[in-house]
Amino acid sequence: MAVLLAVWALLPILTTAFSWHGLWYELGFLGANPTLKYESFDQDSPEVNVMRWDPRCEEGYVFLSPRGHSYAEPGPLVYDSQGDLVWIERDFGEIMDLKVQSYRGEDYLTFWAGDDDGTRGTGQYYMLNSSYDVVYIVSAANGLMGDVHEFKLTDEGTALMTIYDICQADLTSVDGPEDGWIYDGLFQEIDIETGELLFEWRASDYYDIDESYFPLGLNKGSSPSAADAYDYFHINSVDKHTNGNYLVSSRYMHTVTCISPSGEILWVLGGKRNTFKDISRDKLATGISWQHDARWHYSDSVVTLLDNGAHEHLNTRDHSRGFMIELNFDDWTADVLHVYDSPGSFSSHSQGNLQVLPRTGNVFIGWGKPSAYTEFSEDGEVLCDFHWGPRVFFWLGWIKSYRAQKFHWVGRPRVPPDVAVDDEAHTAYVSWNGATDVAGWVLQRASNASAADEDFRSILYQPKEGFETQVDLQGEGYFRLVAVDFEGNRMGETRAFEGIWQWDTVHDSGSSSFFVFSERAFQWMLVGTFTAGAVVVAVWRGRKRIEAMCVYCRRRCLRRFDT
Repeated sequence: MAVLLAVWALLPILTTAFSWHGLWYELGFLGANPTLKYESFDQDSPEVNVMRWDPRCEEGYVFLSPRGHSYAEPGPLVYDSQGDLVWIERDFGEIMDLKVQSYRGEDYLTFWAGDDDGTRGTGQYYMLNSSYDVVYIVSAANGLMGDVHEFKLTDEGTALMTIYDICQADLTSVDGPEDGWIYDGLFQEIDIETGELLFEWRASDYYDIDESYFPLGLNKGSSPSAADAYDYFHINSVDKHTNGNYLVSSRYMHTVTCISPSGEILWVLGGKRNTFKDISRDKLATGISWQHDARWHYSDSVVTLLDNGAHEHLNTRDHSRGFMIELNFDDWTADVLHVYDSPGSFSSHSQGNLQVLPRTGNVFIGWGKPSAYTEFSEDGEVLCDFHWGPRVFFWLGWIKSYRAQKFHWVGRPRVPPDVAVDDEAHTAYVSWNGATDVAGWVLQRASNASAADEDFRSILYQPKEGFETQVDLQGEGYFRLVAVDFEGNRMGETRAFEGIWQWDTVHDSGSSSFFVFSERAFQWMLVGTFTAGAVVVAVWRGRKRIEAMCVYCRRRCLRRFDT
């Protein structure tokens, strides 16, 4: 079993650009949550392993909400398109569904924050402006609490949210007690400004409990009490079309349901009450199971979703994939337009999403429990594939994000950039958590710390390098680093800090400090040369064995995973 897991994790490395670091990463030798540390910033961030990158991928930022057994401090997380950190925050605690949404012509970061019992969330929804200030906090109506699964802003300036309400129900139809308990699935539409309830829909009014595919008592008891309530519906996404109809995904009913503005069911895709004749290959269109994130794609006749095909304890497909499904309301048929297979054919047992990107039409999938996200061309070609946790731990979900989504975003934090100085190396490290459009850093120098702006003189420009940039200091005096955008506009600056350039003690070849430096450098050079030579000899001697092993493993793995 251990060998199979190792080979399974090795396969993506062998079939893409090979690197030893990537191999150790995917095999878990760097830990379940490999992280990057920074000199100027006191929070570590998950290291991203770039499995594949293509310039056809849409520019933008990736939004995650990490949590899990190996992620001790959950919170929002944003990467750029290369996998470099842009923003990380721990003040909100556990959040879900981090994304960019527009309200009254302005973009906001939105997310849920609160408590999660493993089935539902009880909390509120936050809307942050480009300076990361909380502008709105939106709550559910009628004394209910907002759930983790959905917070969707509409074009009308309203908010859709999912809710799980524990209530009593007759469970005799699923061999349970007459006085049992259920998690009822609801969604509400709320006016953001006033908090007024505009619409509410409750699953138990329209769906029978025995339509569920989730066995009673699988995770908990047989519902003798509210603490063991039966989650028969499991609502996990809501969308609204411009015609006023709603689209609801039920993970445990295996259905996507279209609901009229009056609450009546107009049609059902999948499940025991399916409305459509499936004309797709292998009946994929109506055979969805354990799915997430059902959305309309422009027309009300095209639906996208992530077909997980798996649950923590129940699998119906050999791997997870995204679908773009076309519905024909003239003859009530359903067909699959495009399929987006998980790279390496892994299964996502929970969570995840599918997003059609607005500028290119590329399809972006966050895989949920597996710590990975992938960008496809519209027809299903893998363009960019990123892991932010080792594949060998995907099935454990020790580091995961409910959704991973990609958006264009402009972040301008109110706090100044961070800087740390290495006096011995005469180097500064600078970063700005949350700033998105920094092109580079201008090093400025003045004679004293309280110098006015006009007294600082620019002495060099250093292009931004990932999240943190290293800048070599020149001369002596008081320095600061100024962030500039791609048009040369000043965005903000660090605090002023002192730097002293001691040329005589560091660079005088007759000094003891130079001798110590040279001796250490020589020692490290010897160690490095010896190590490199040993590696070359070992690889040369074992190359035939390694080549044979790789060919054998690859053939076995491809035969196993391509069936």
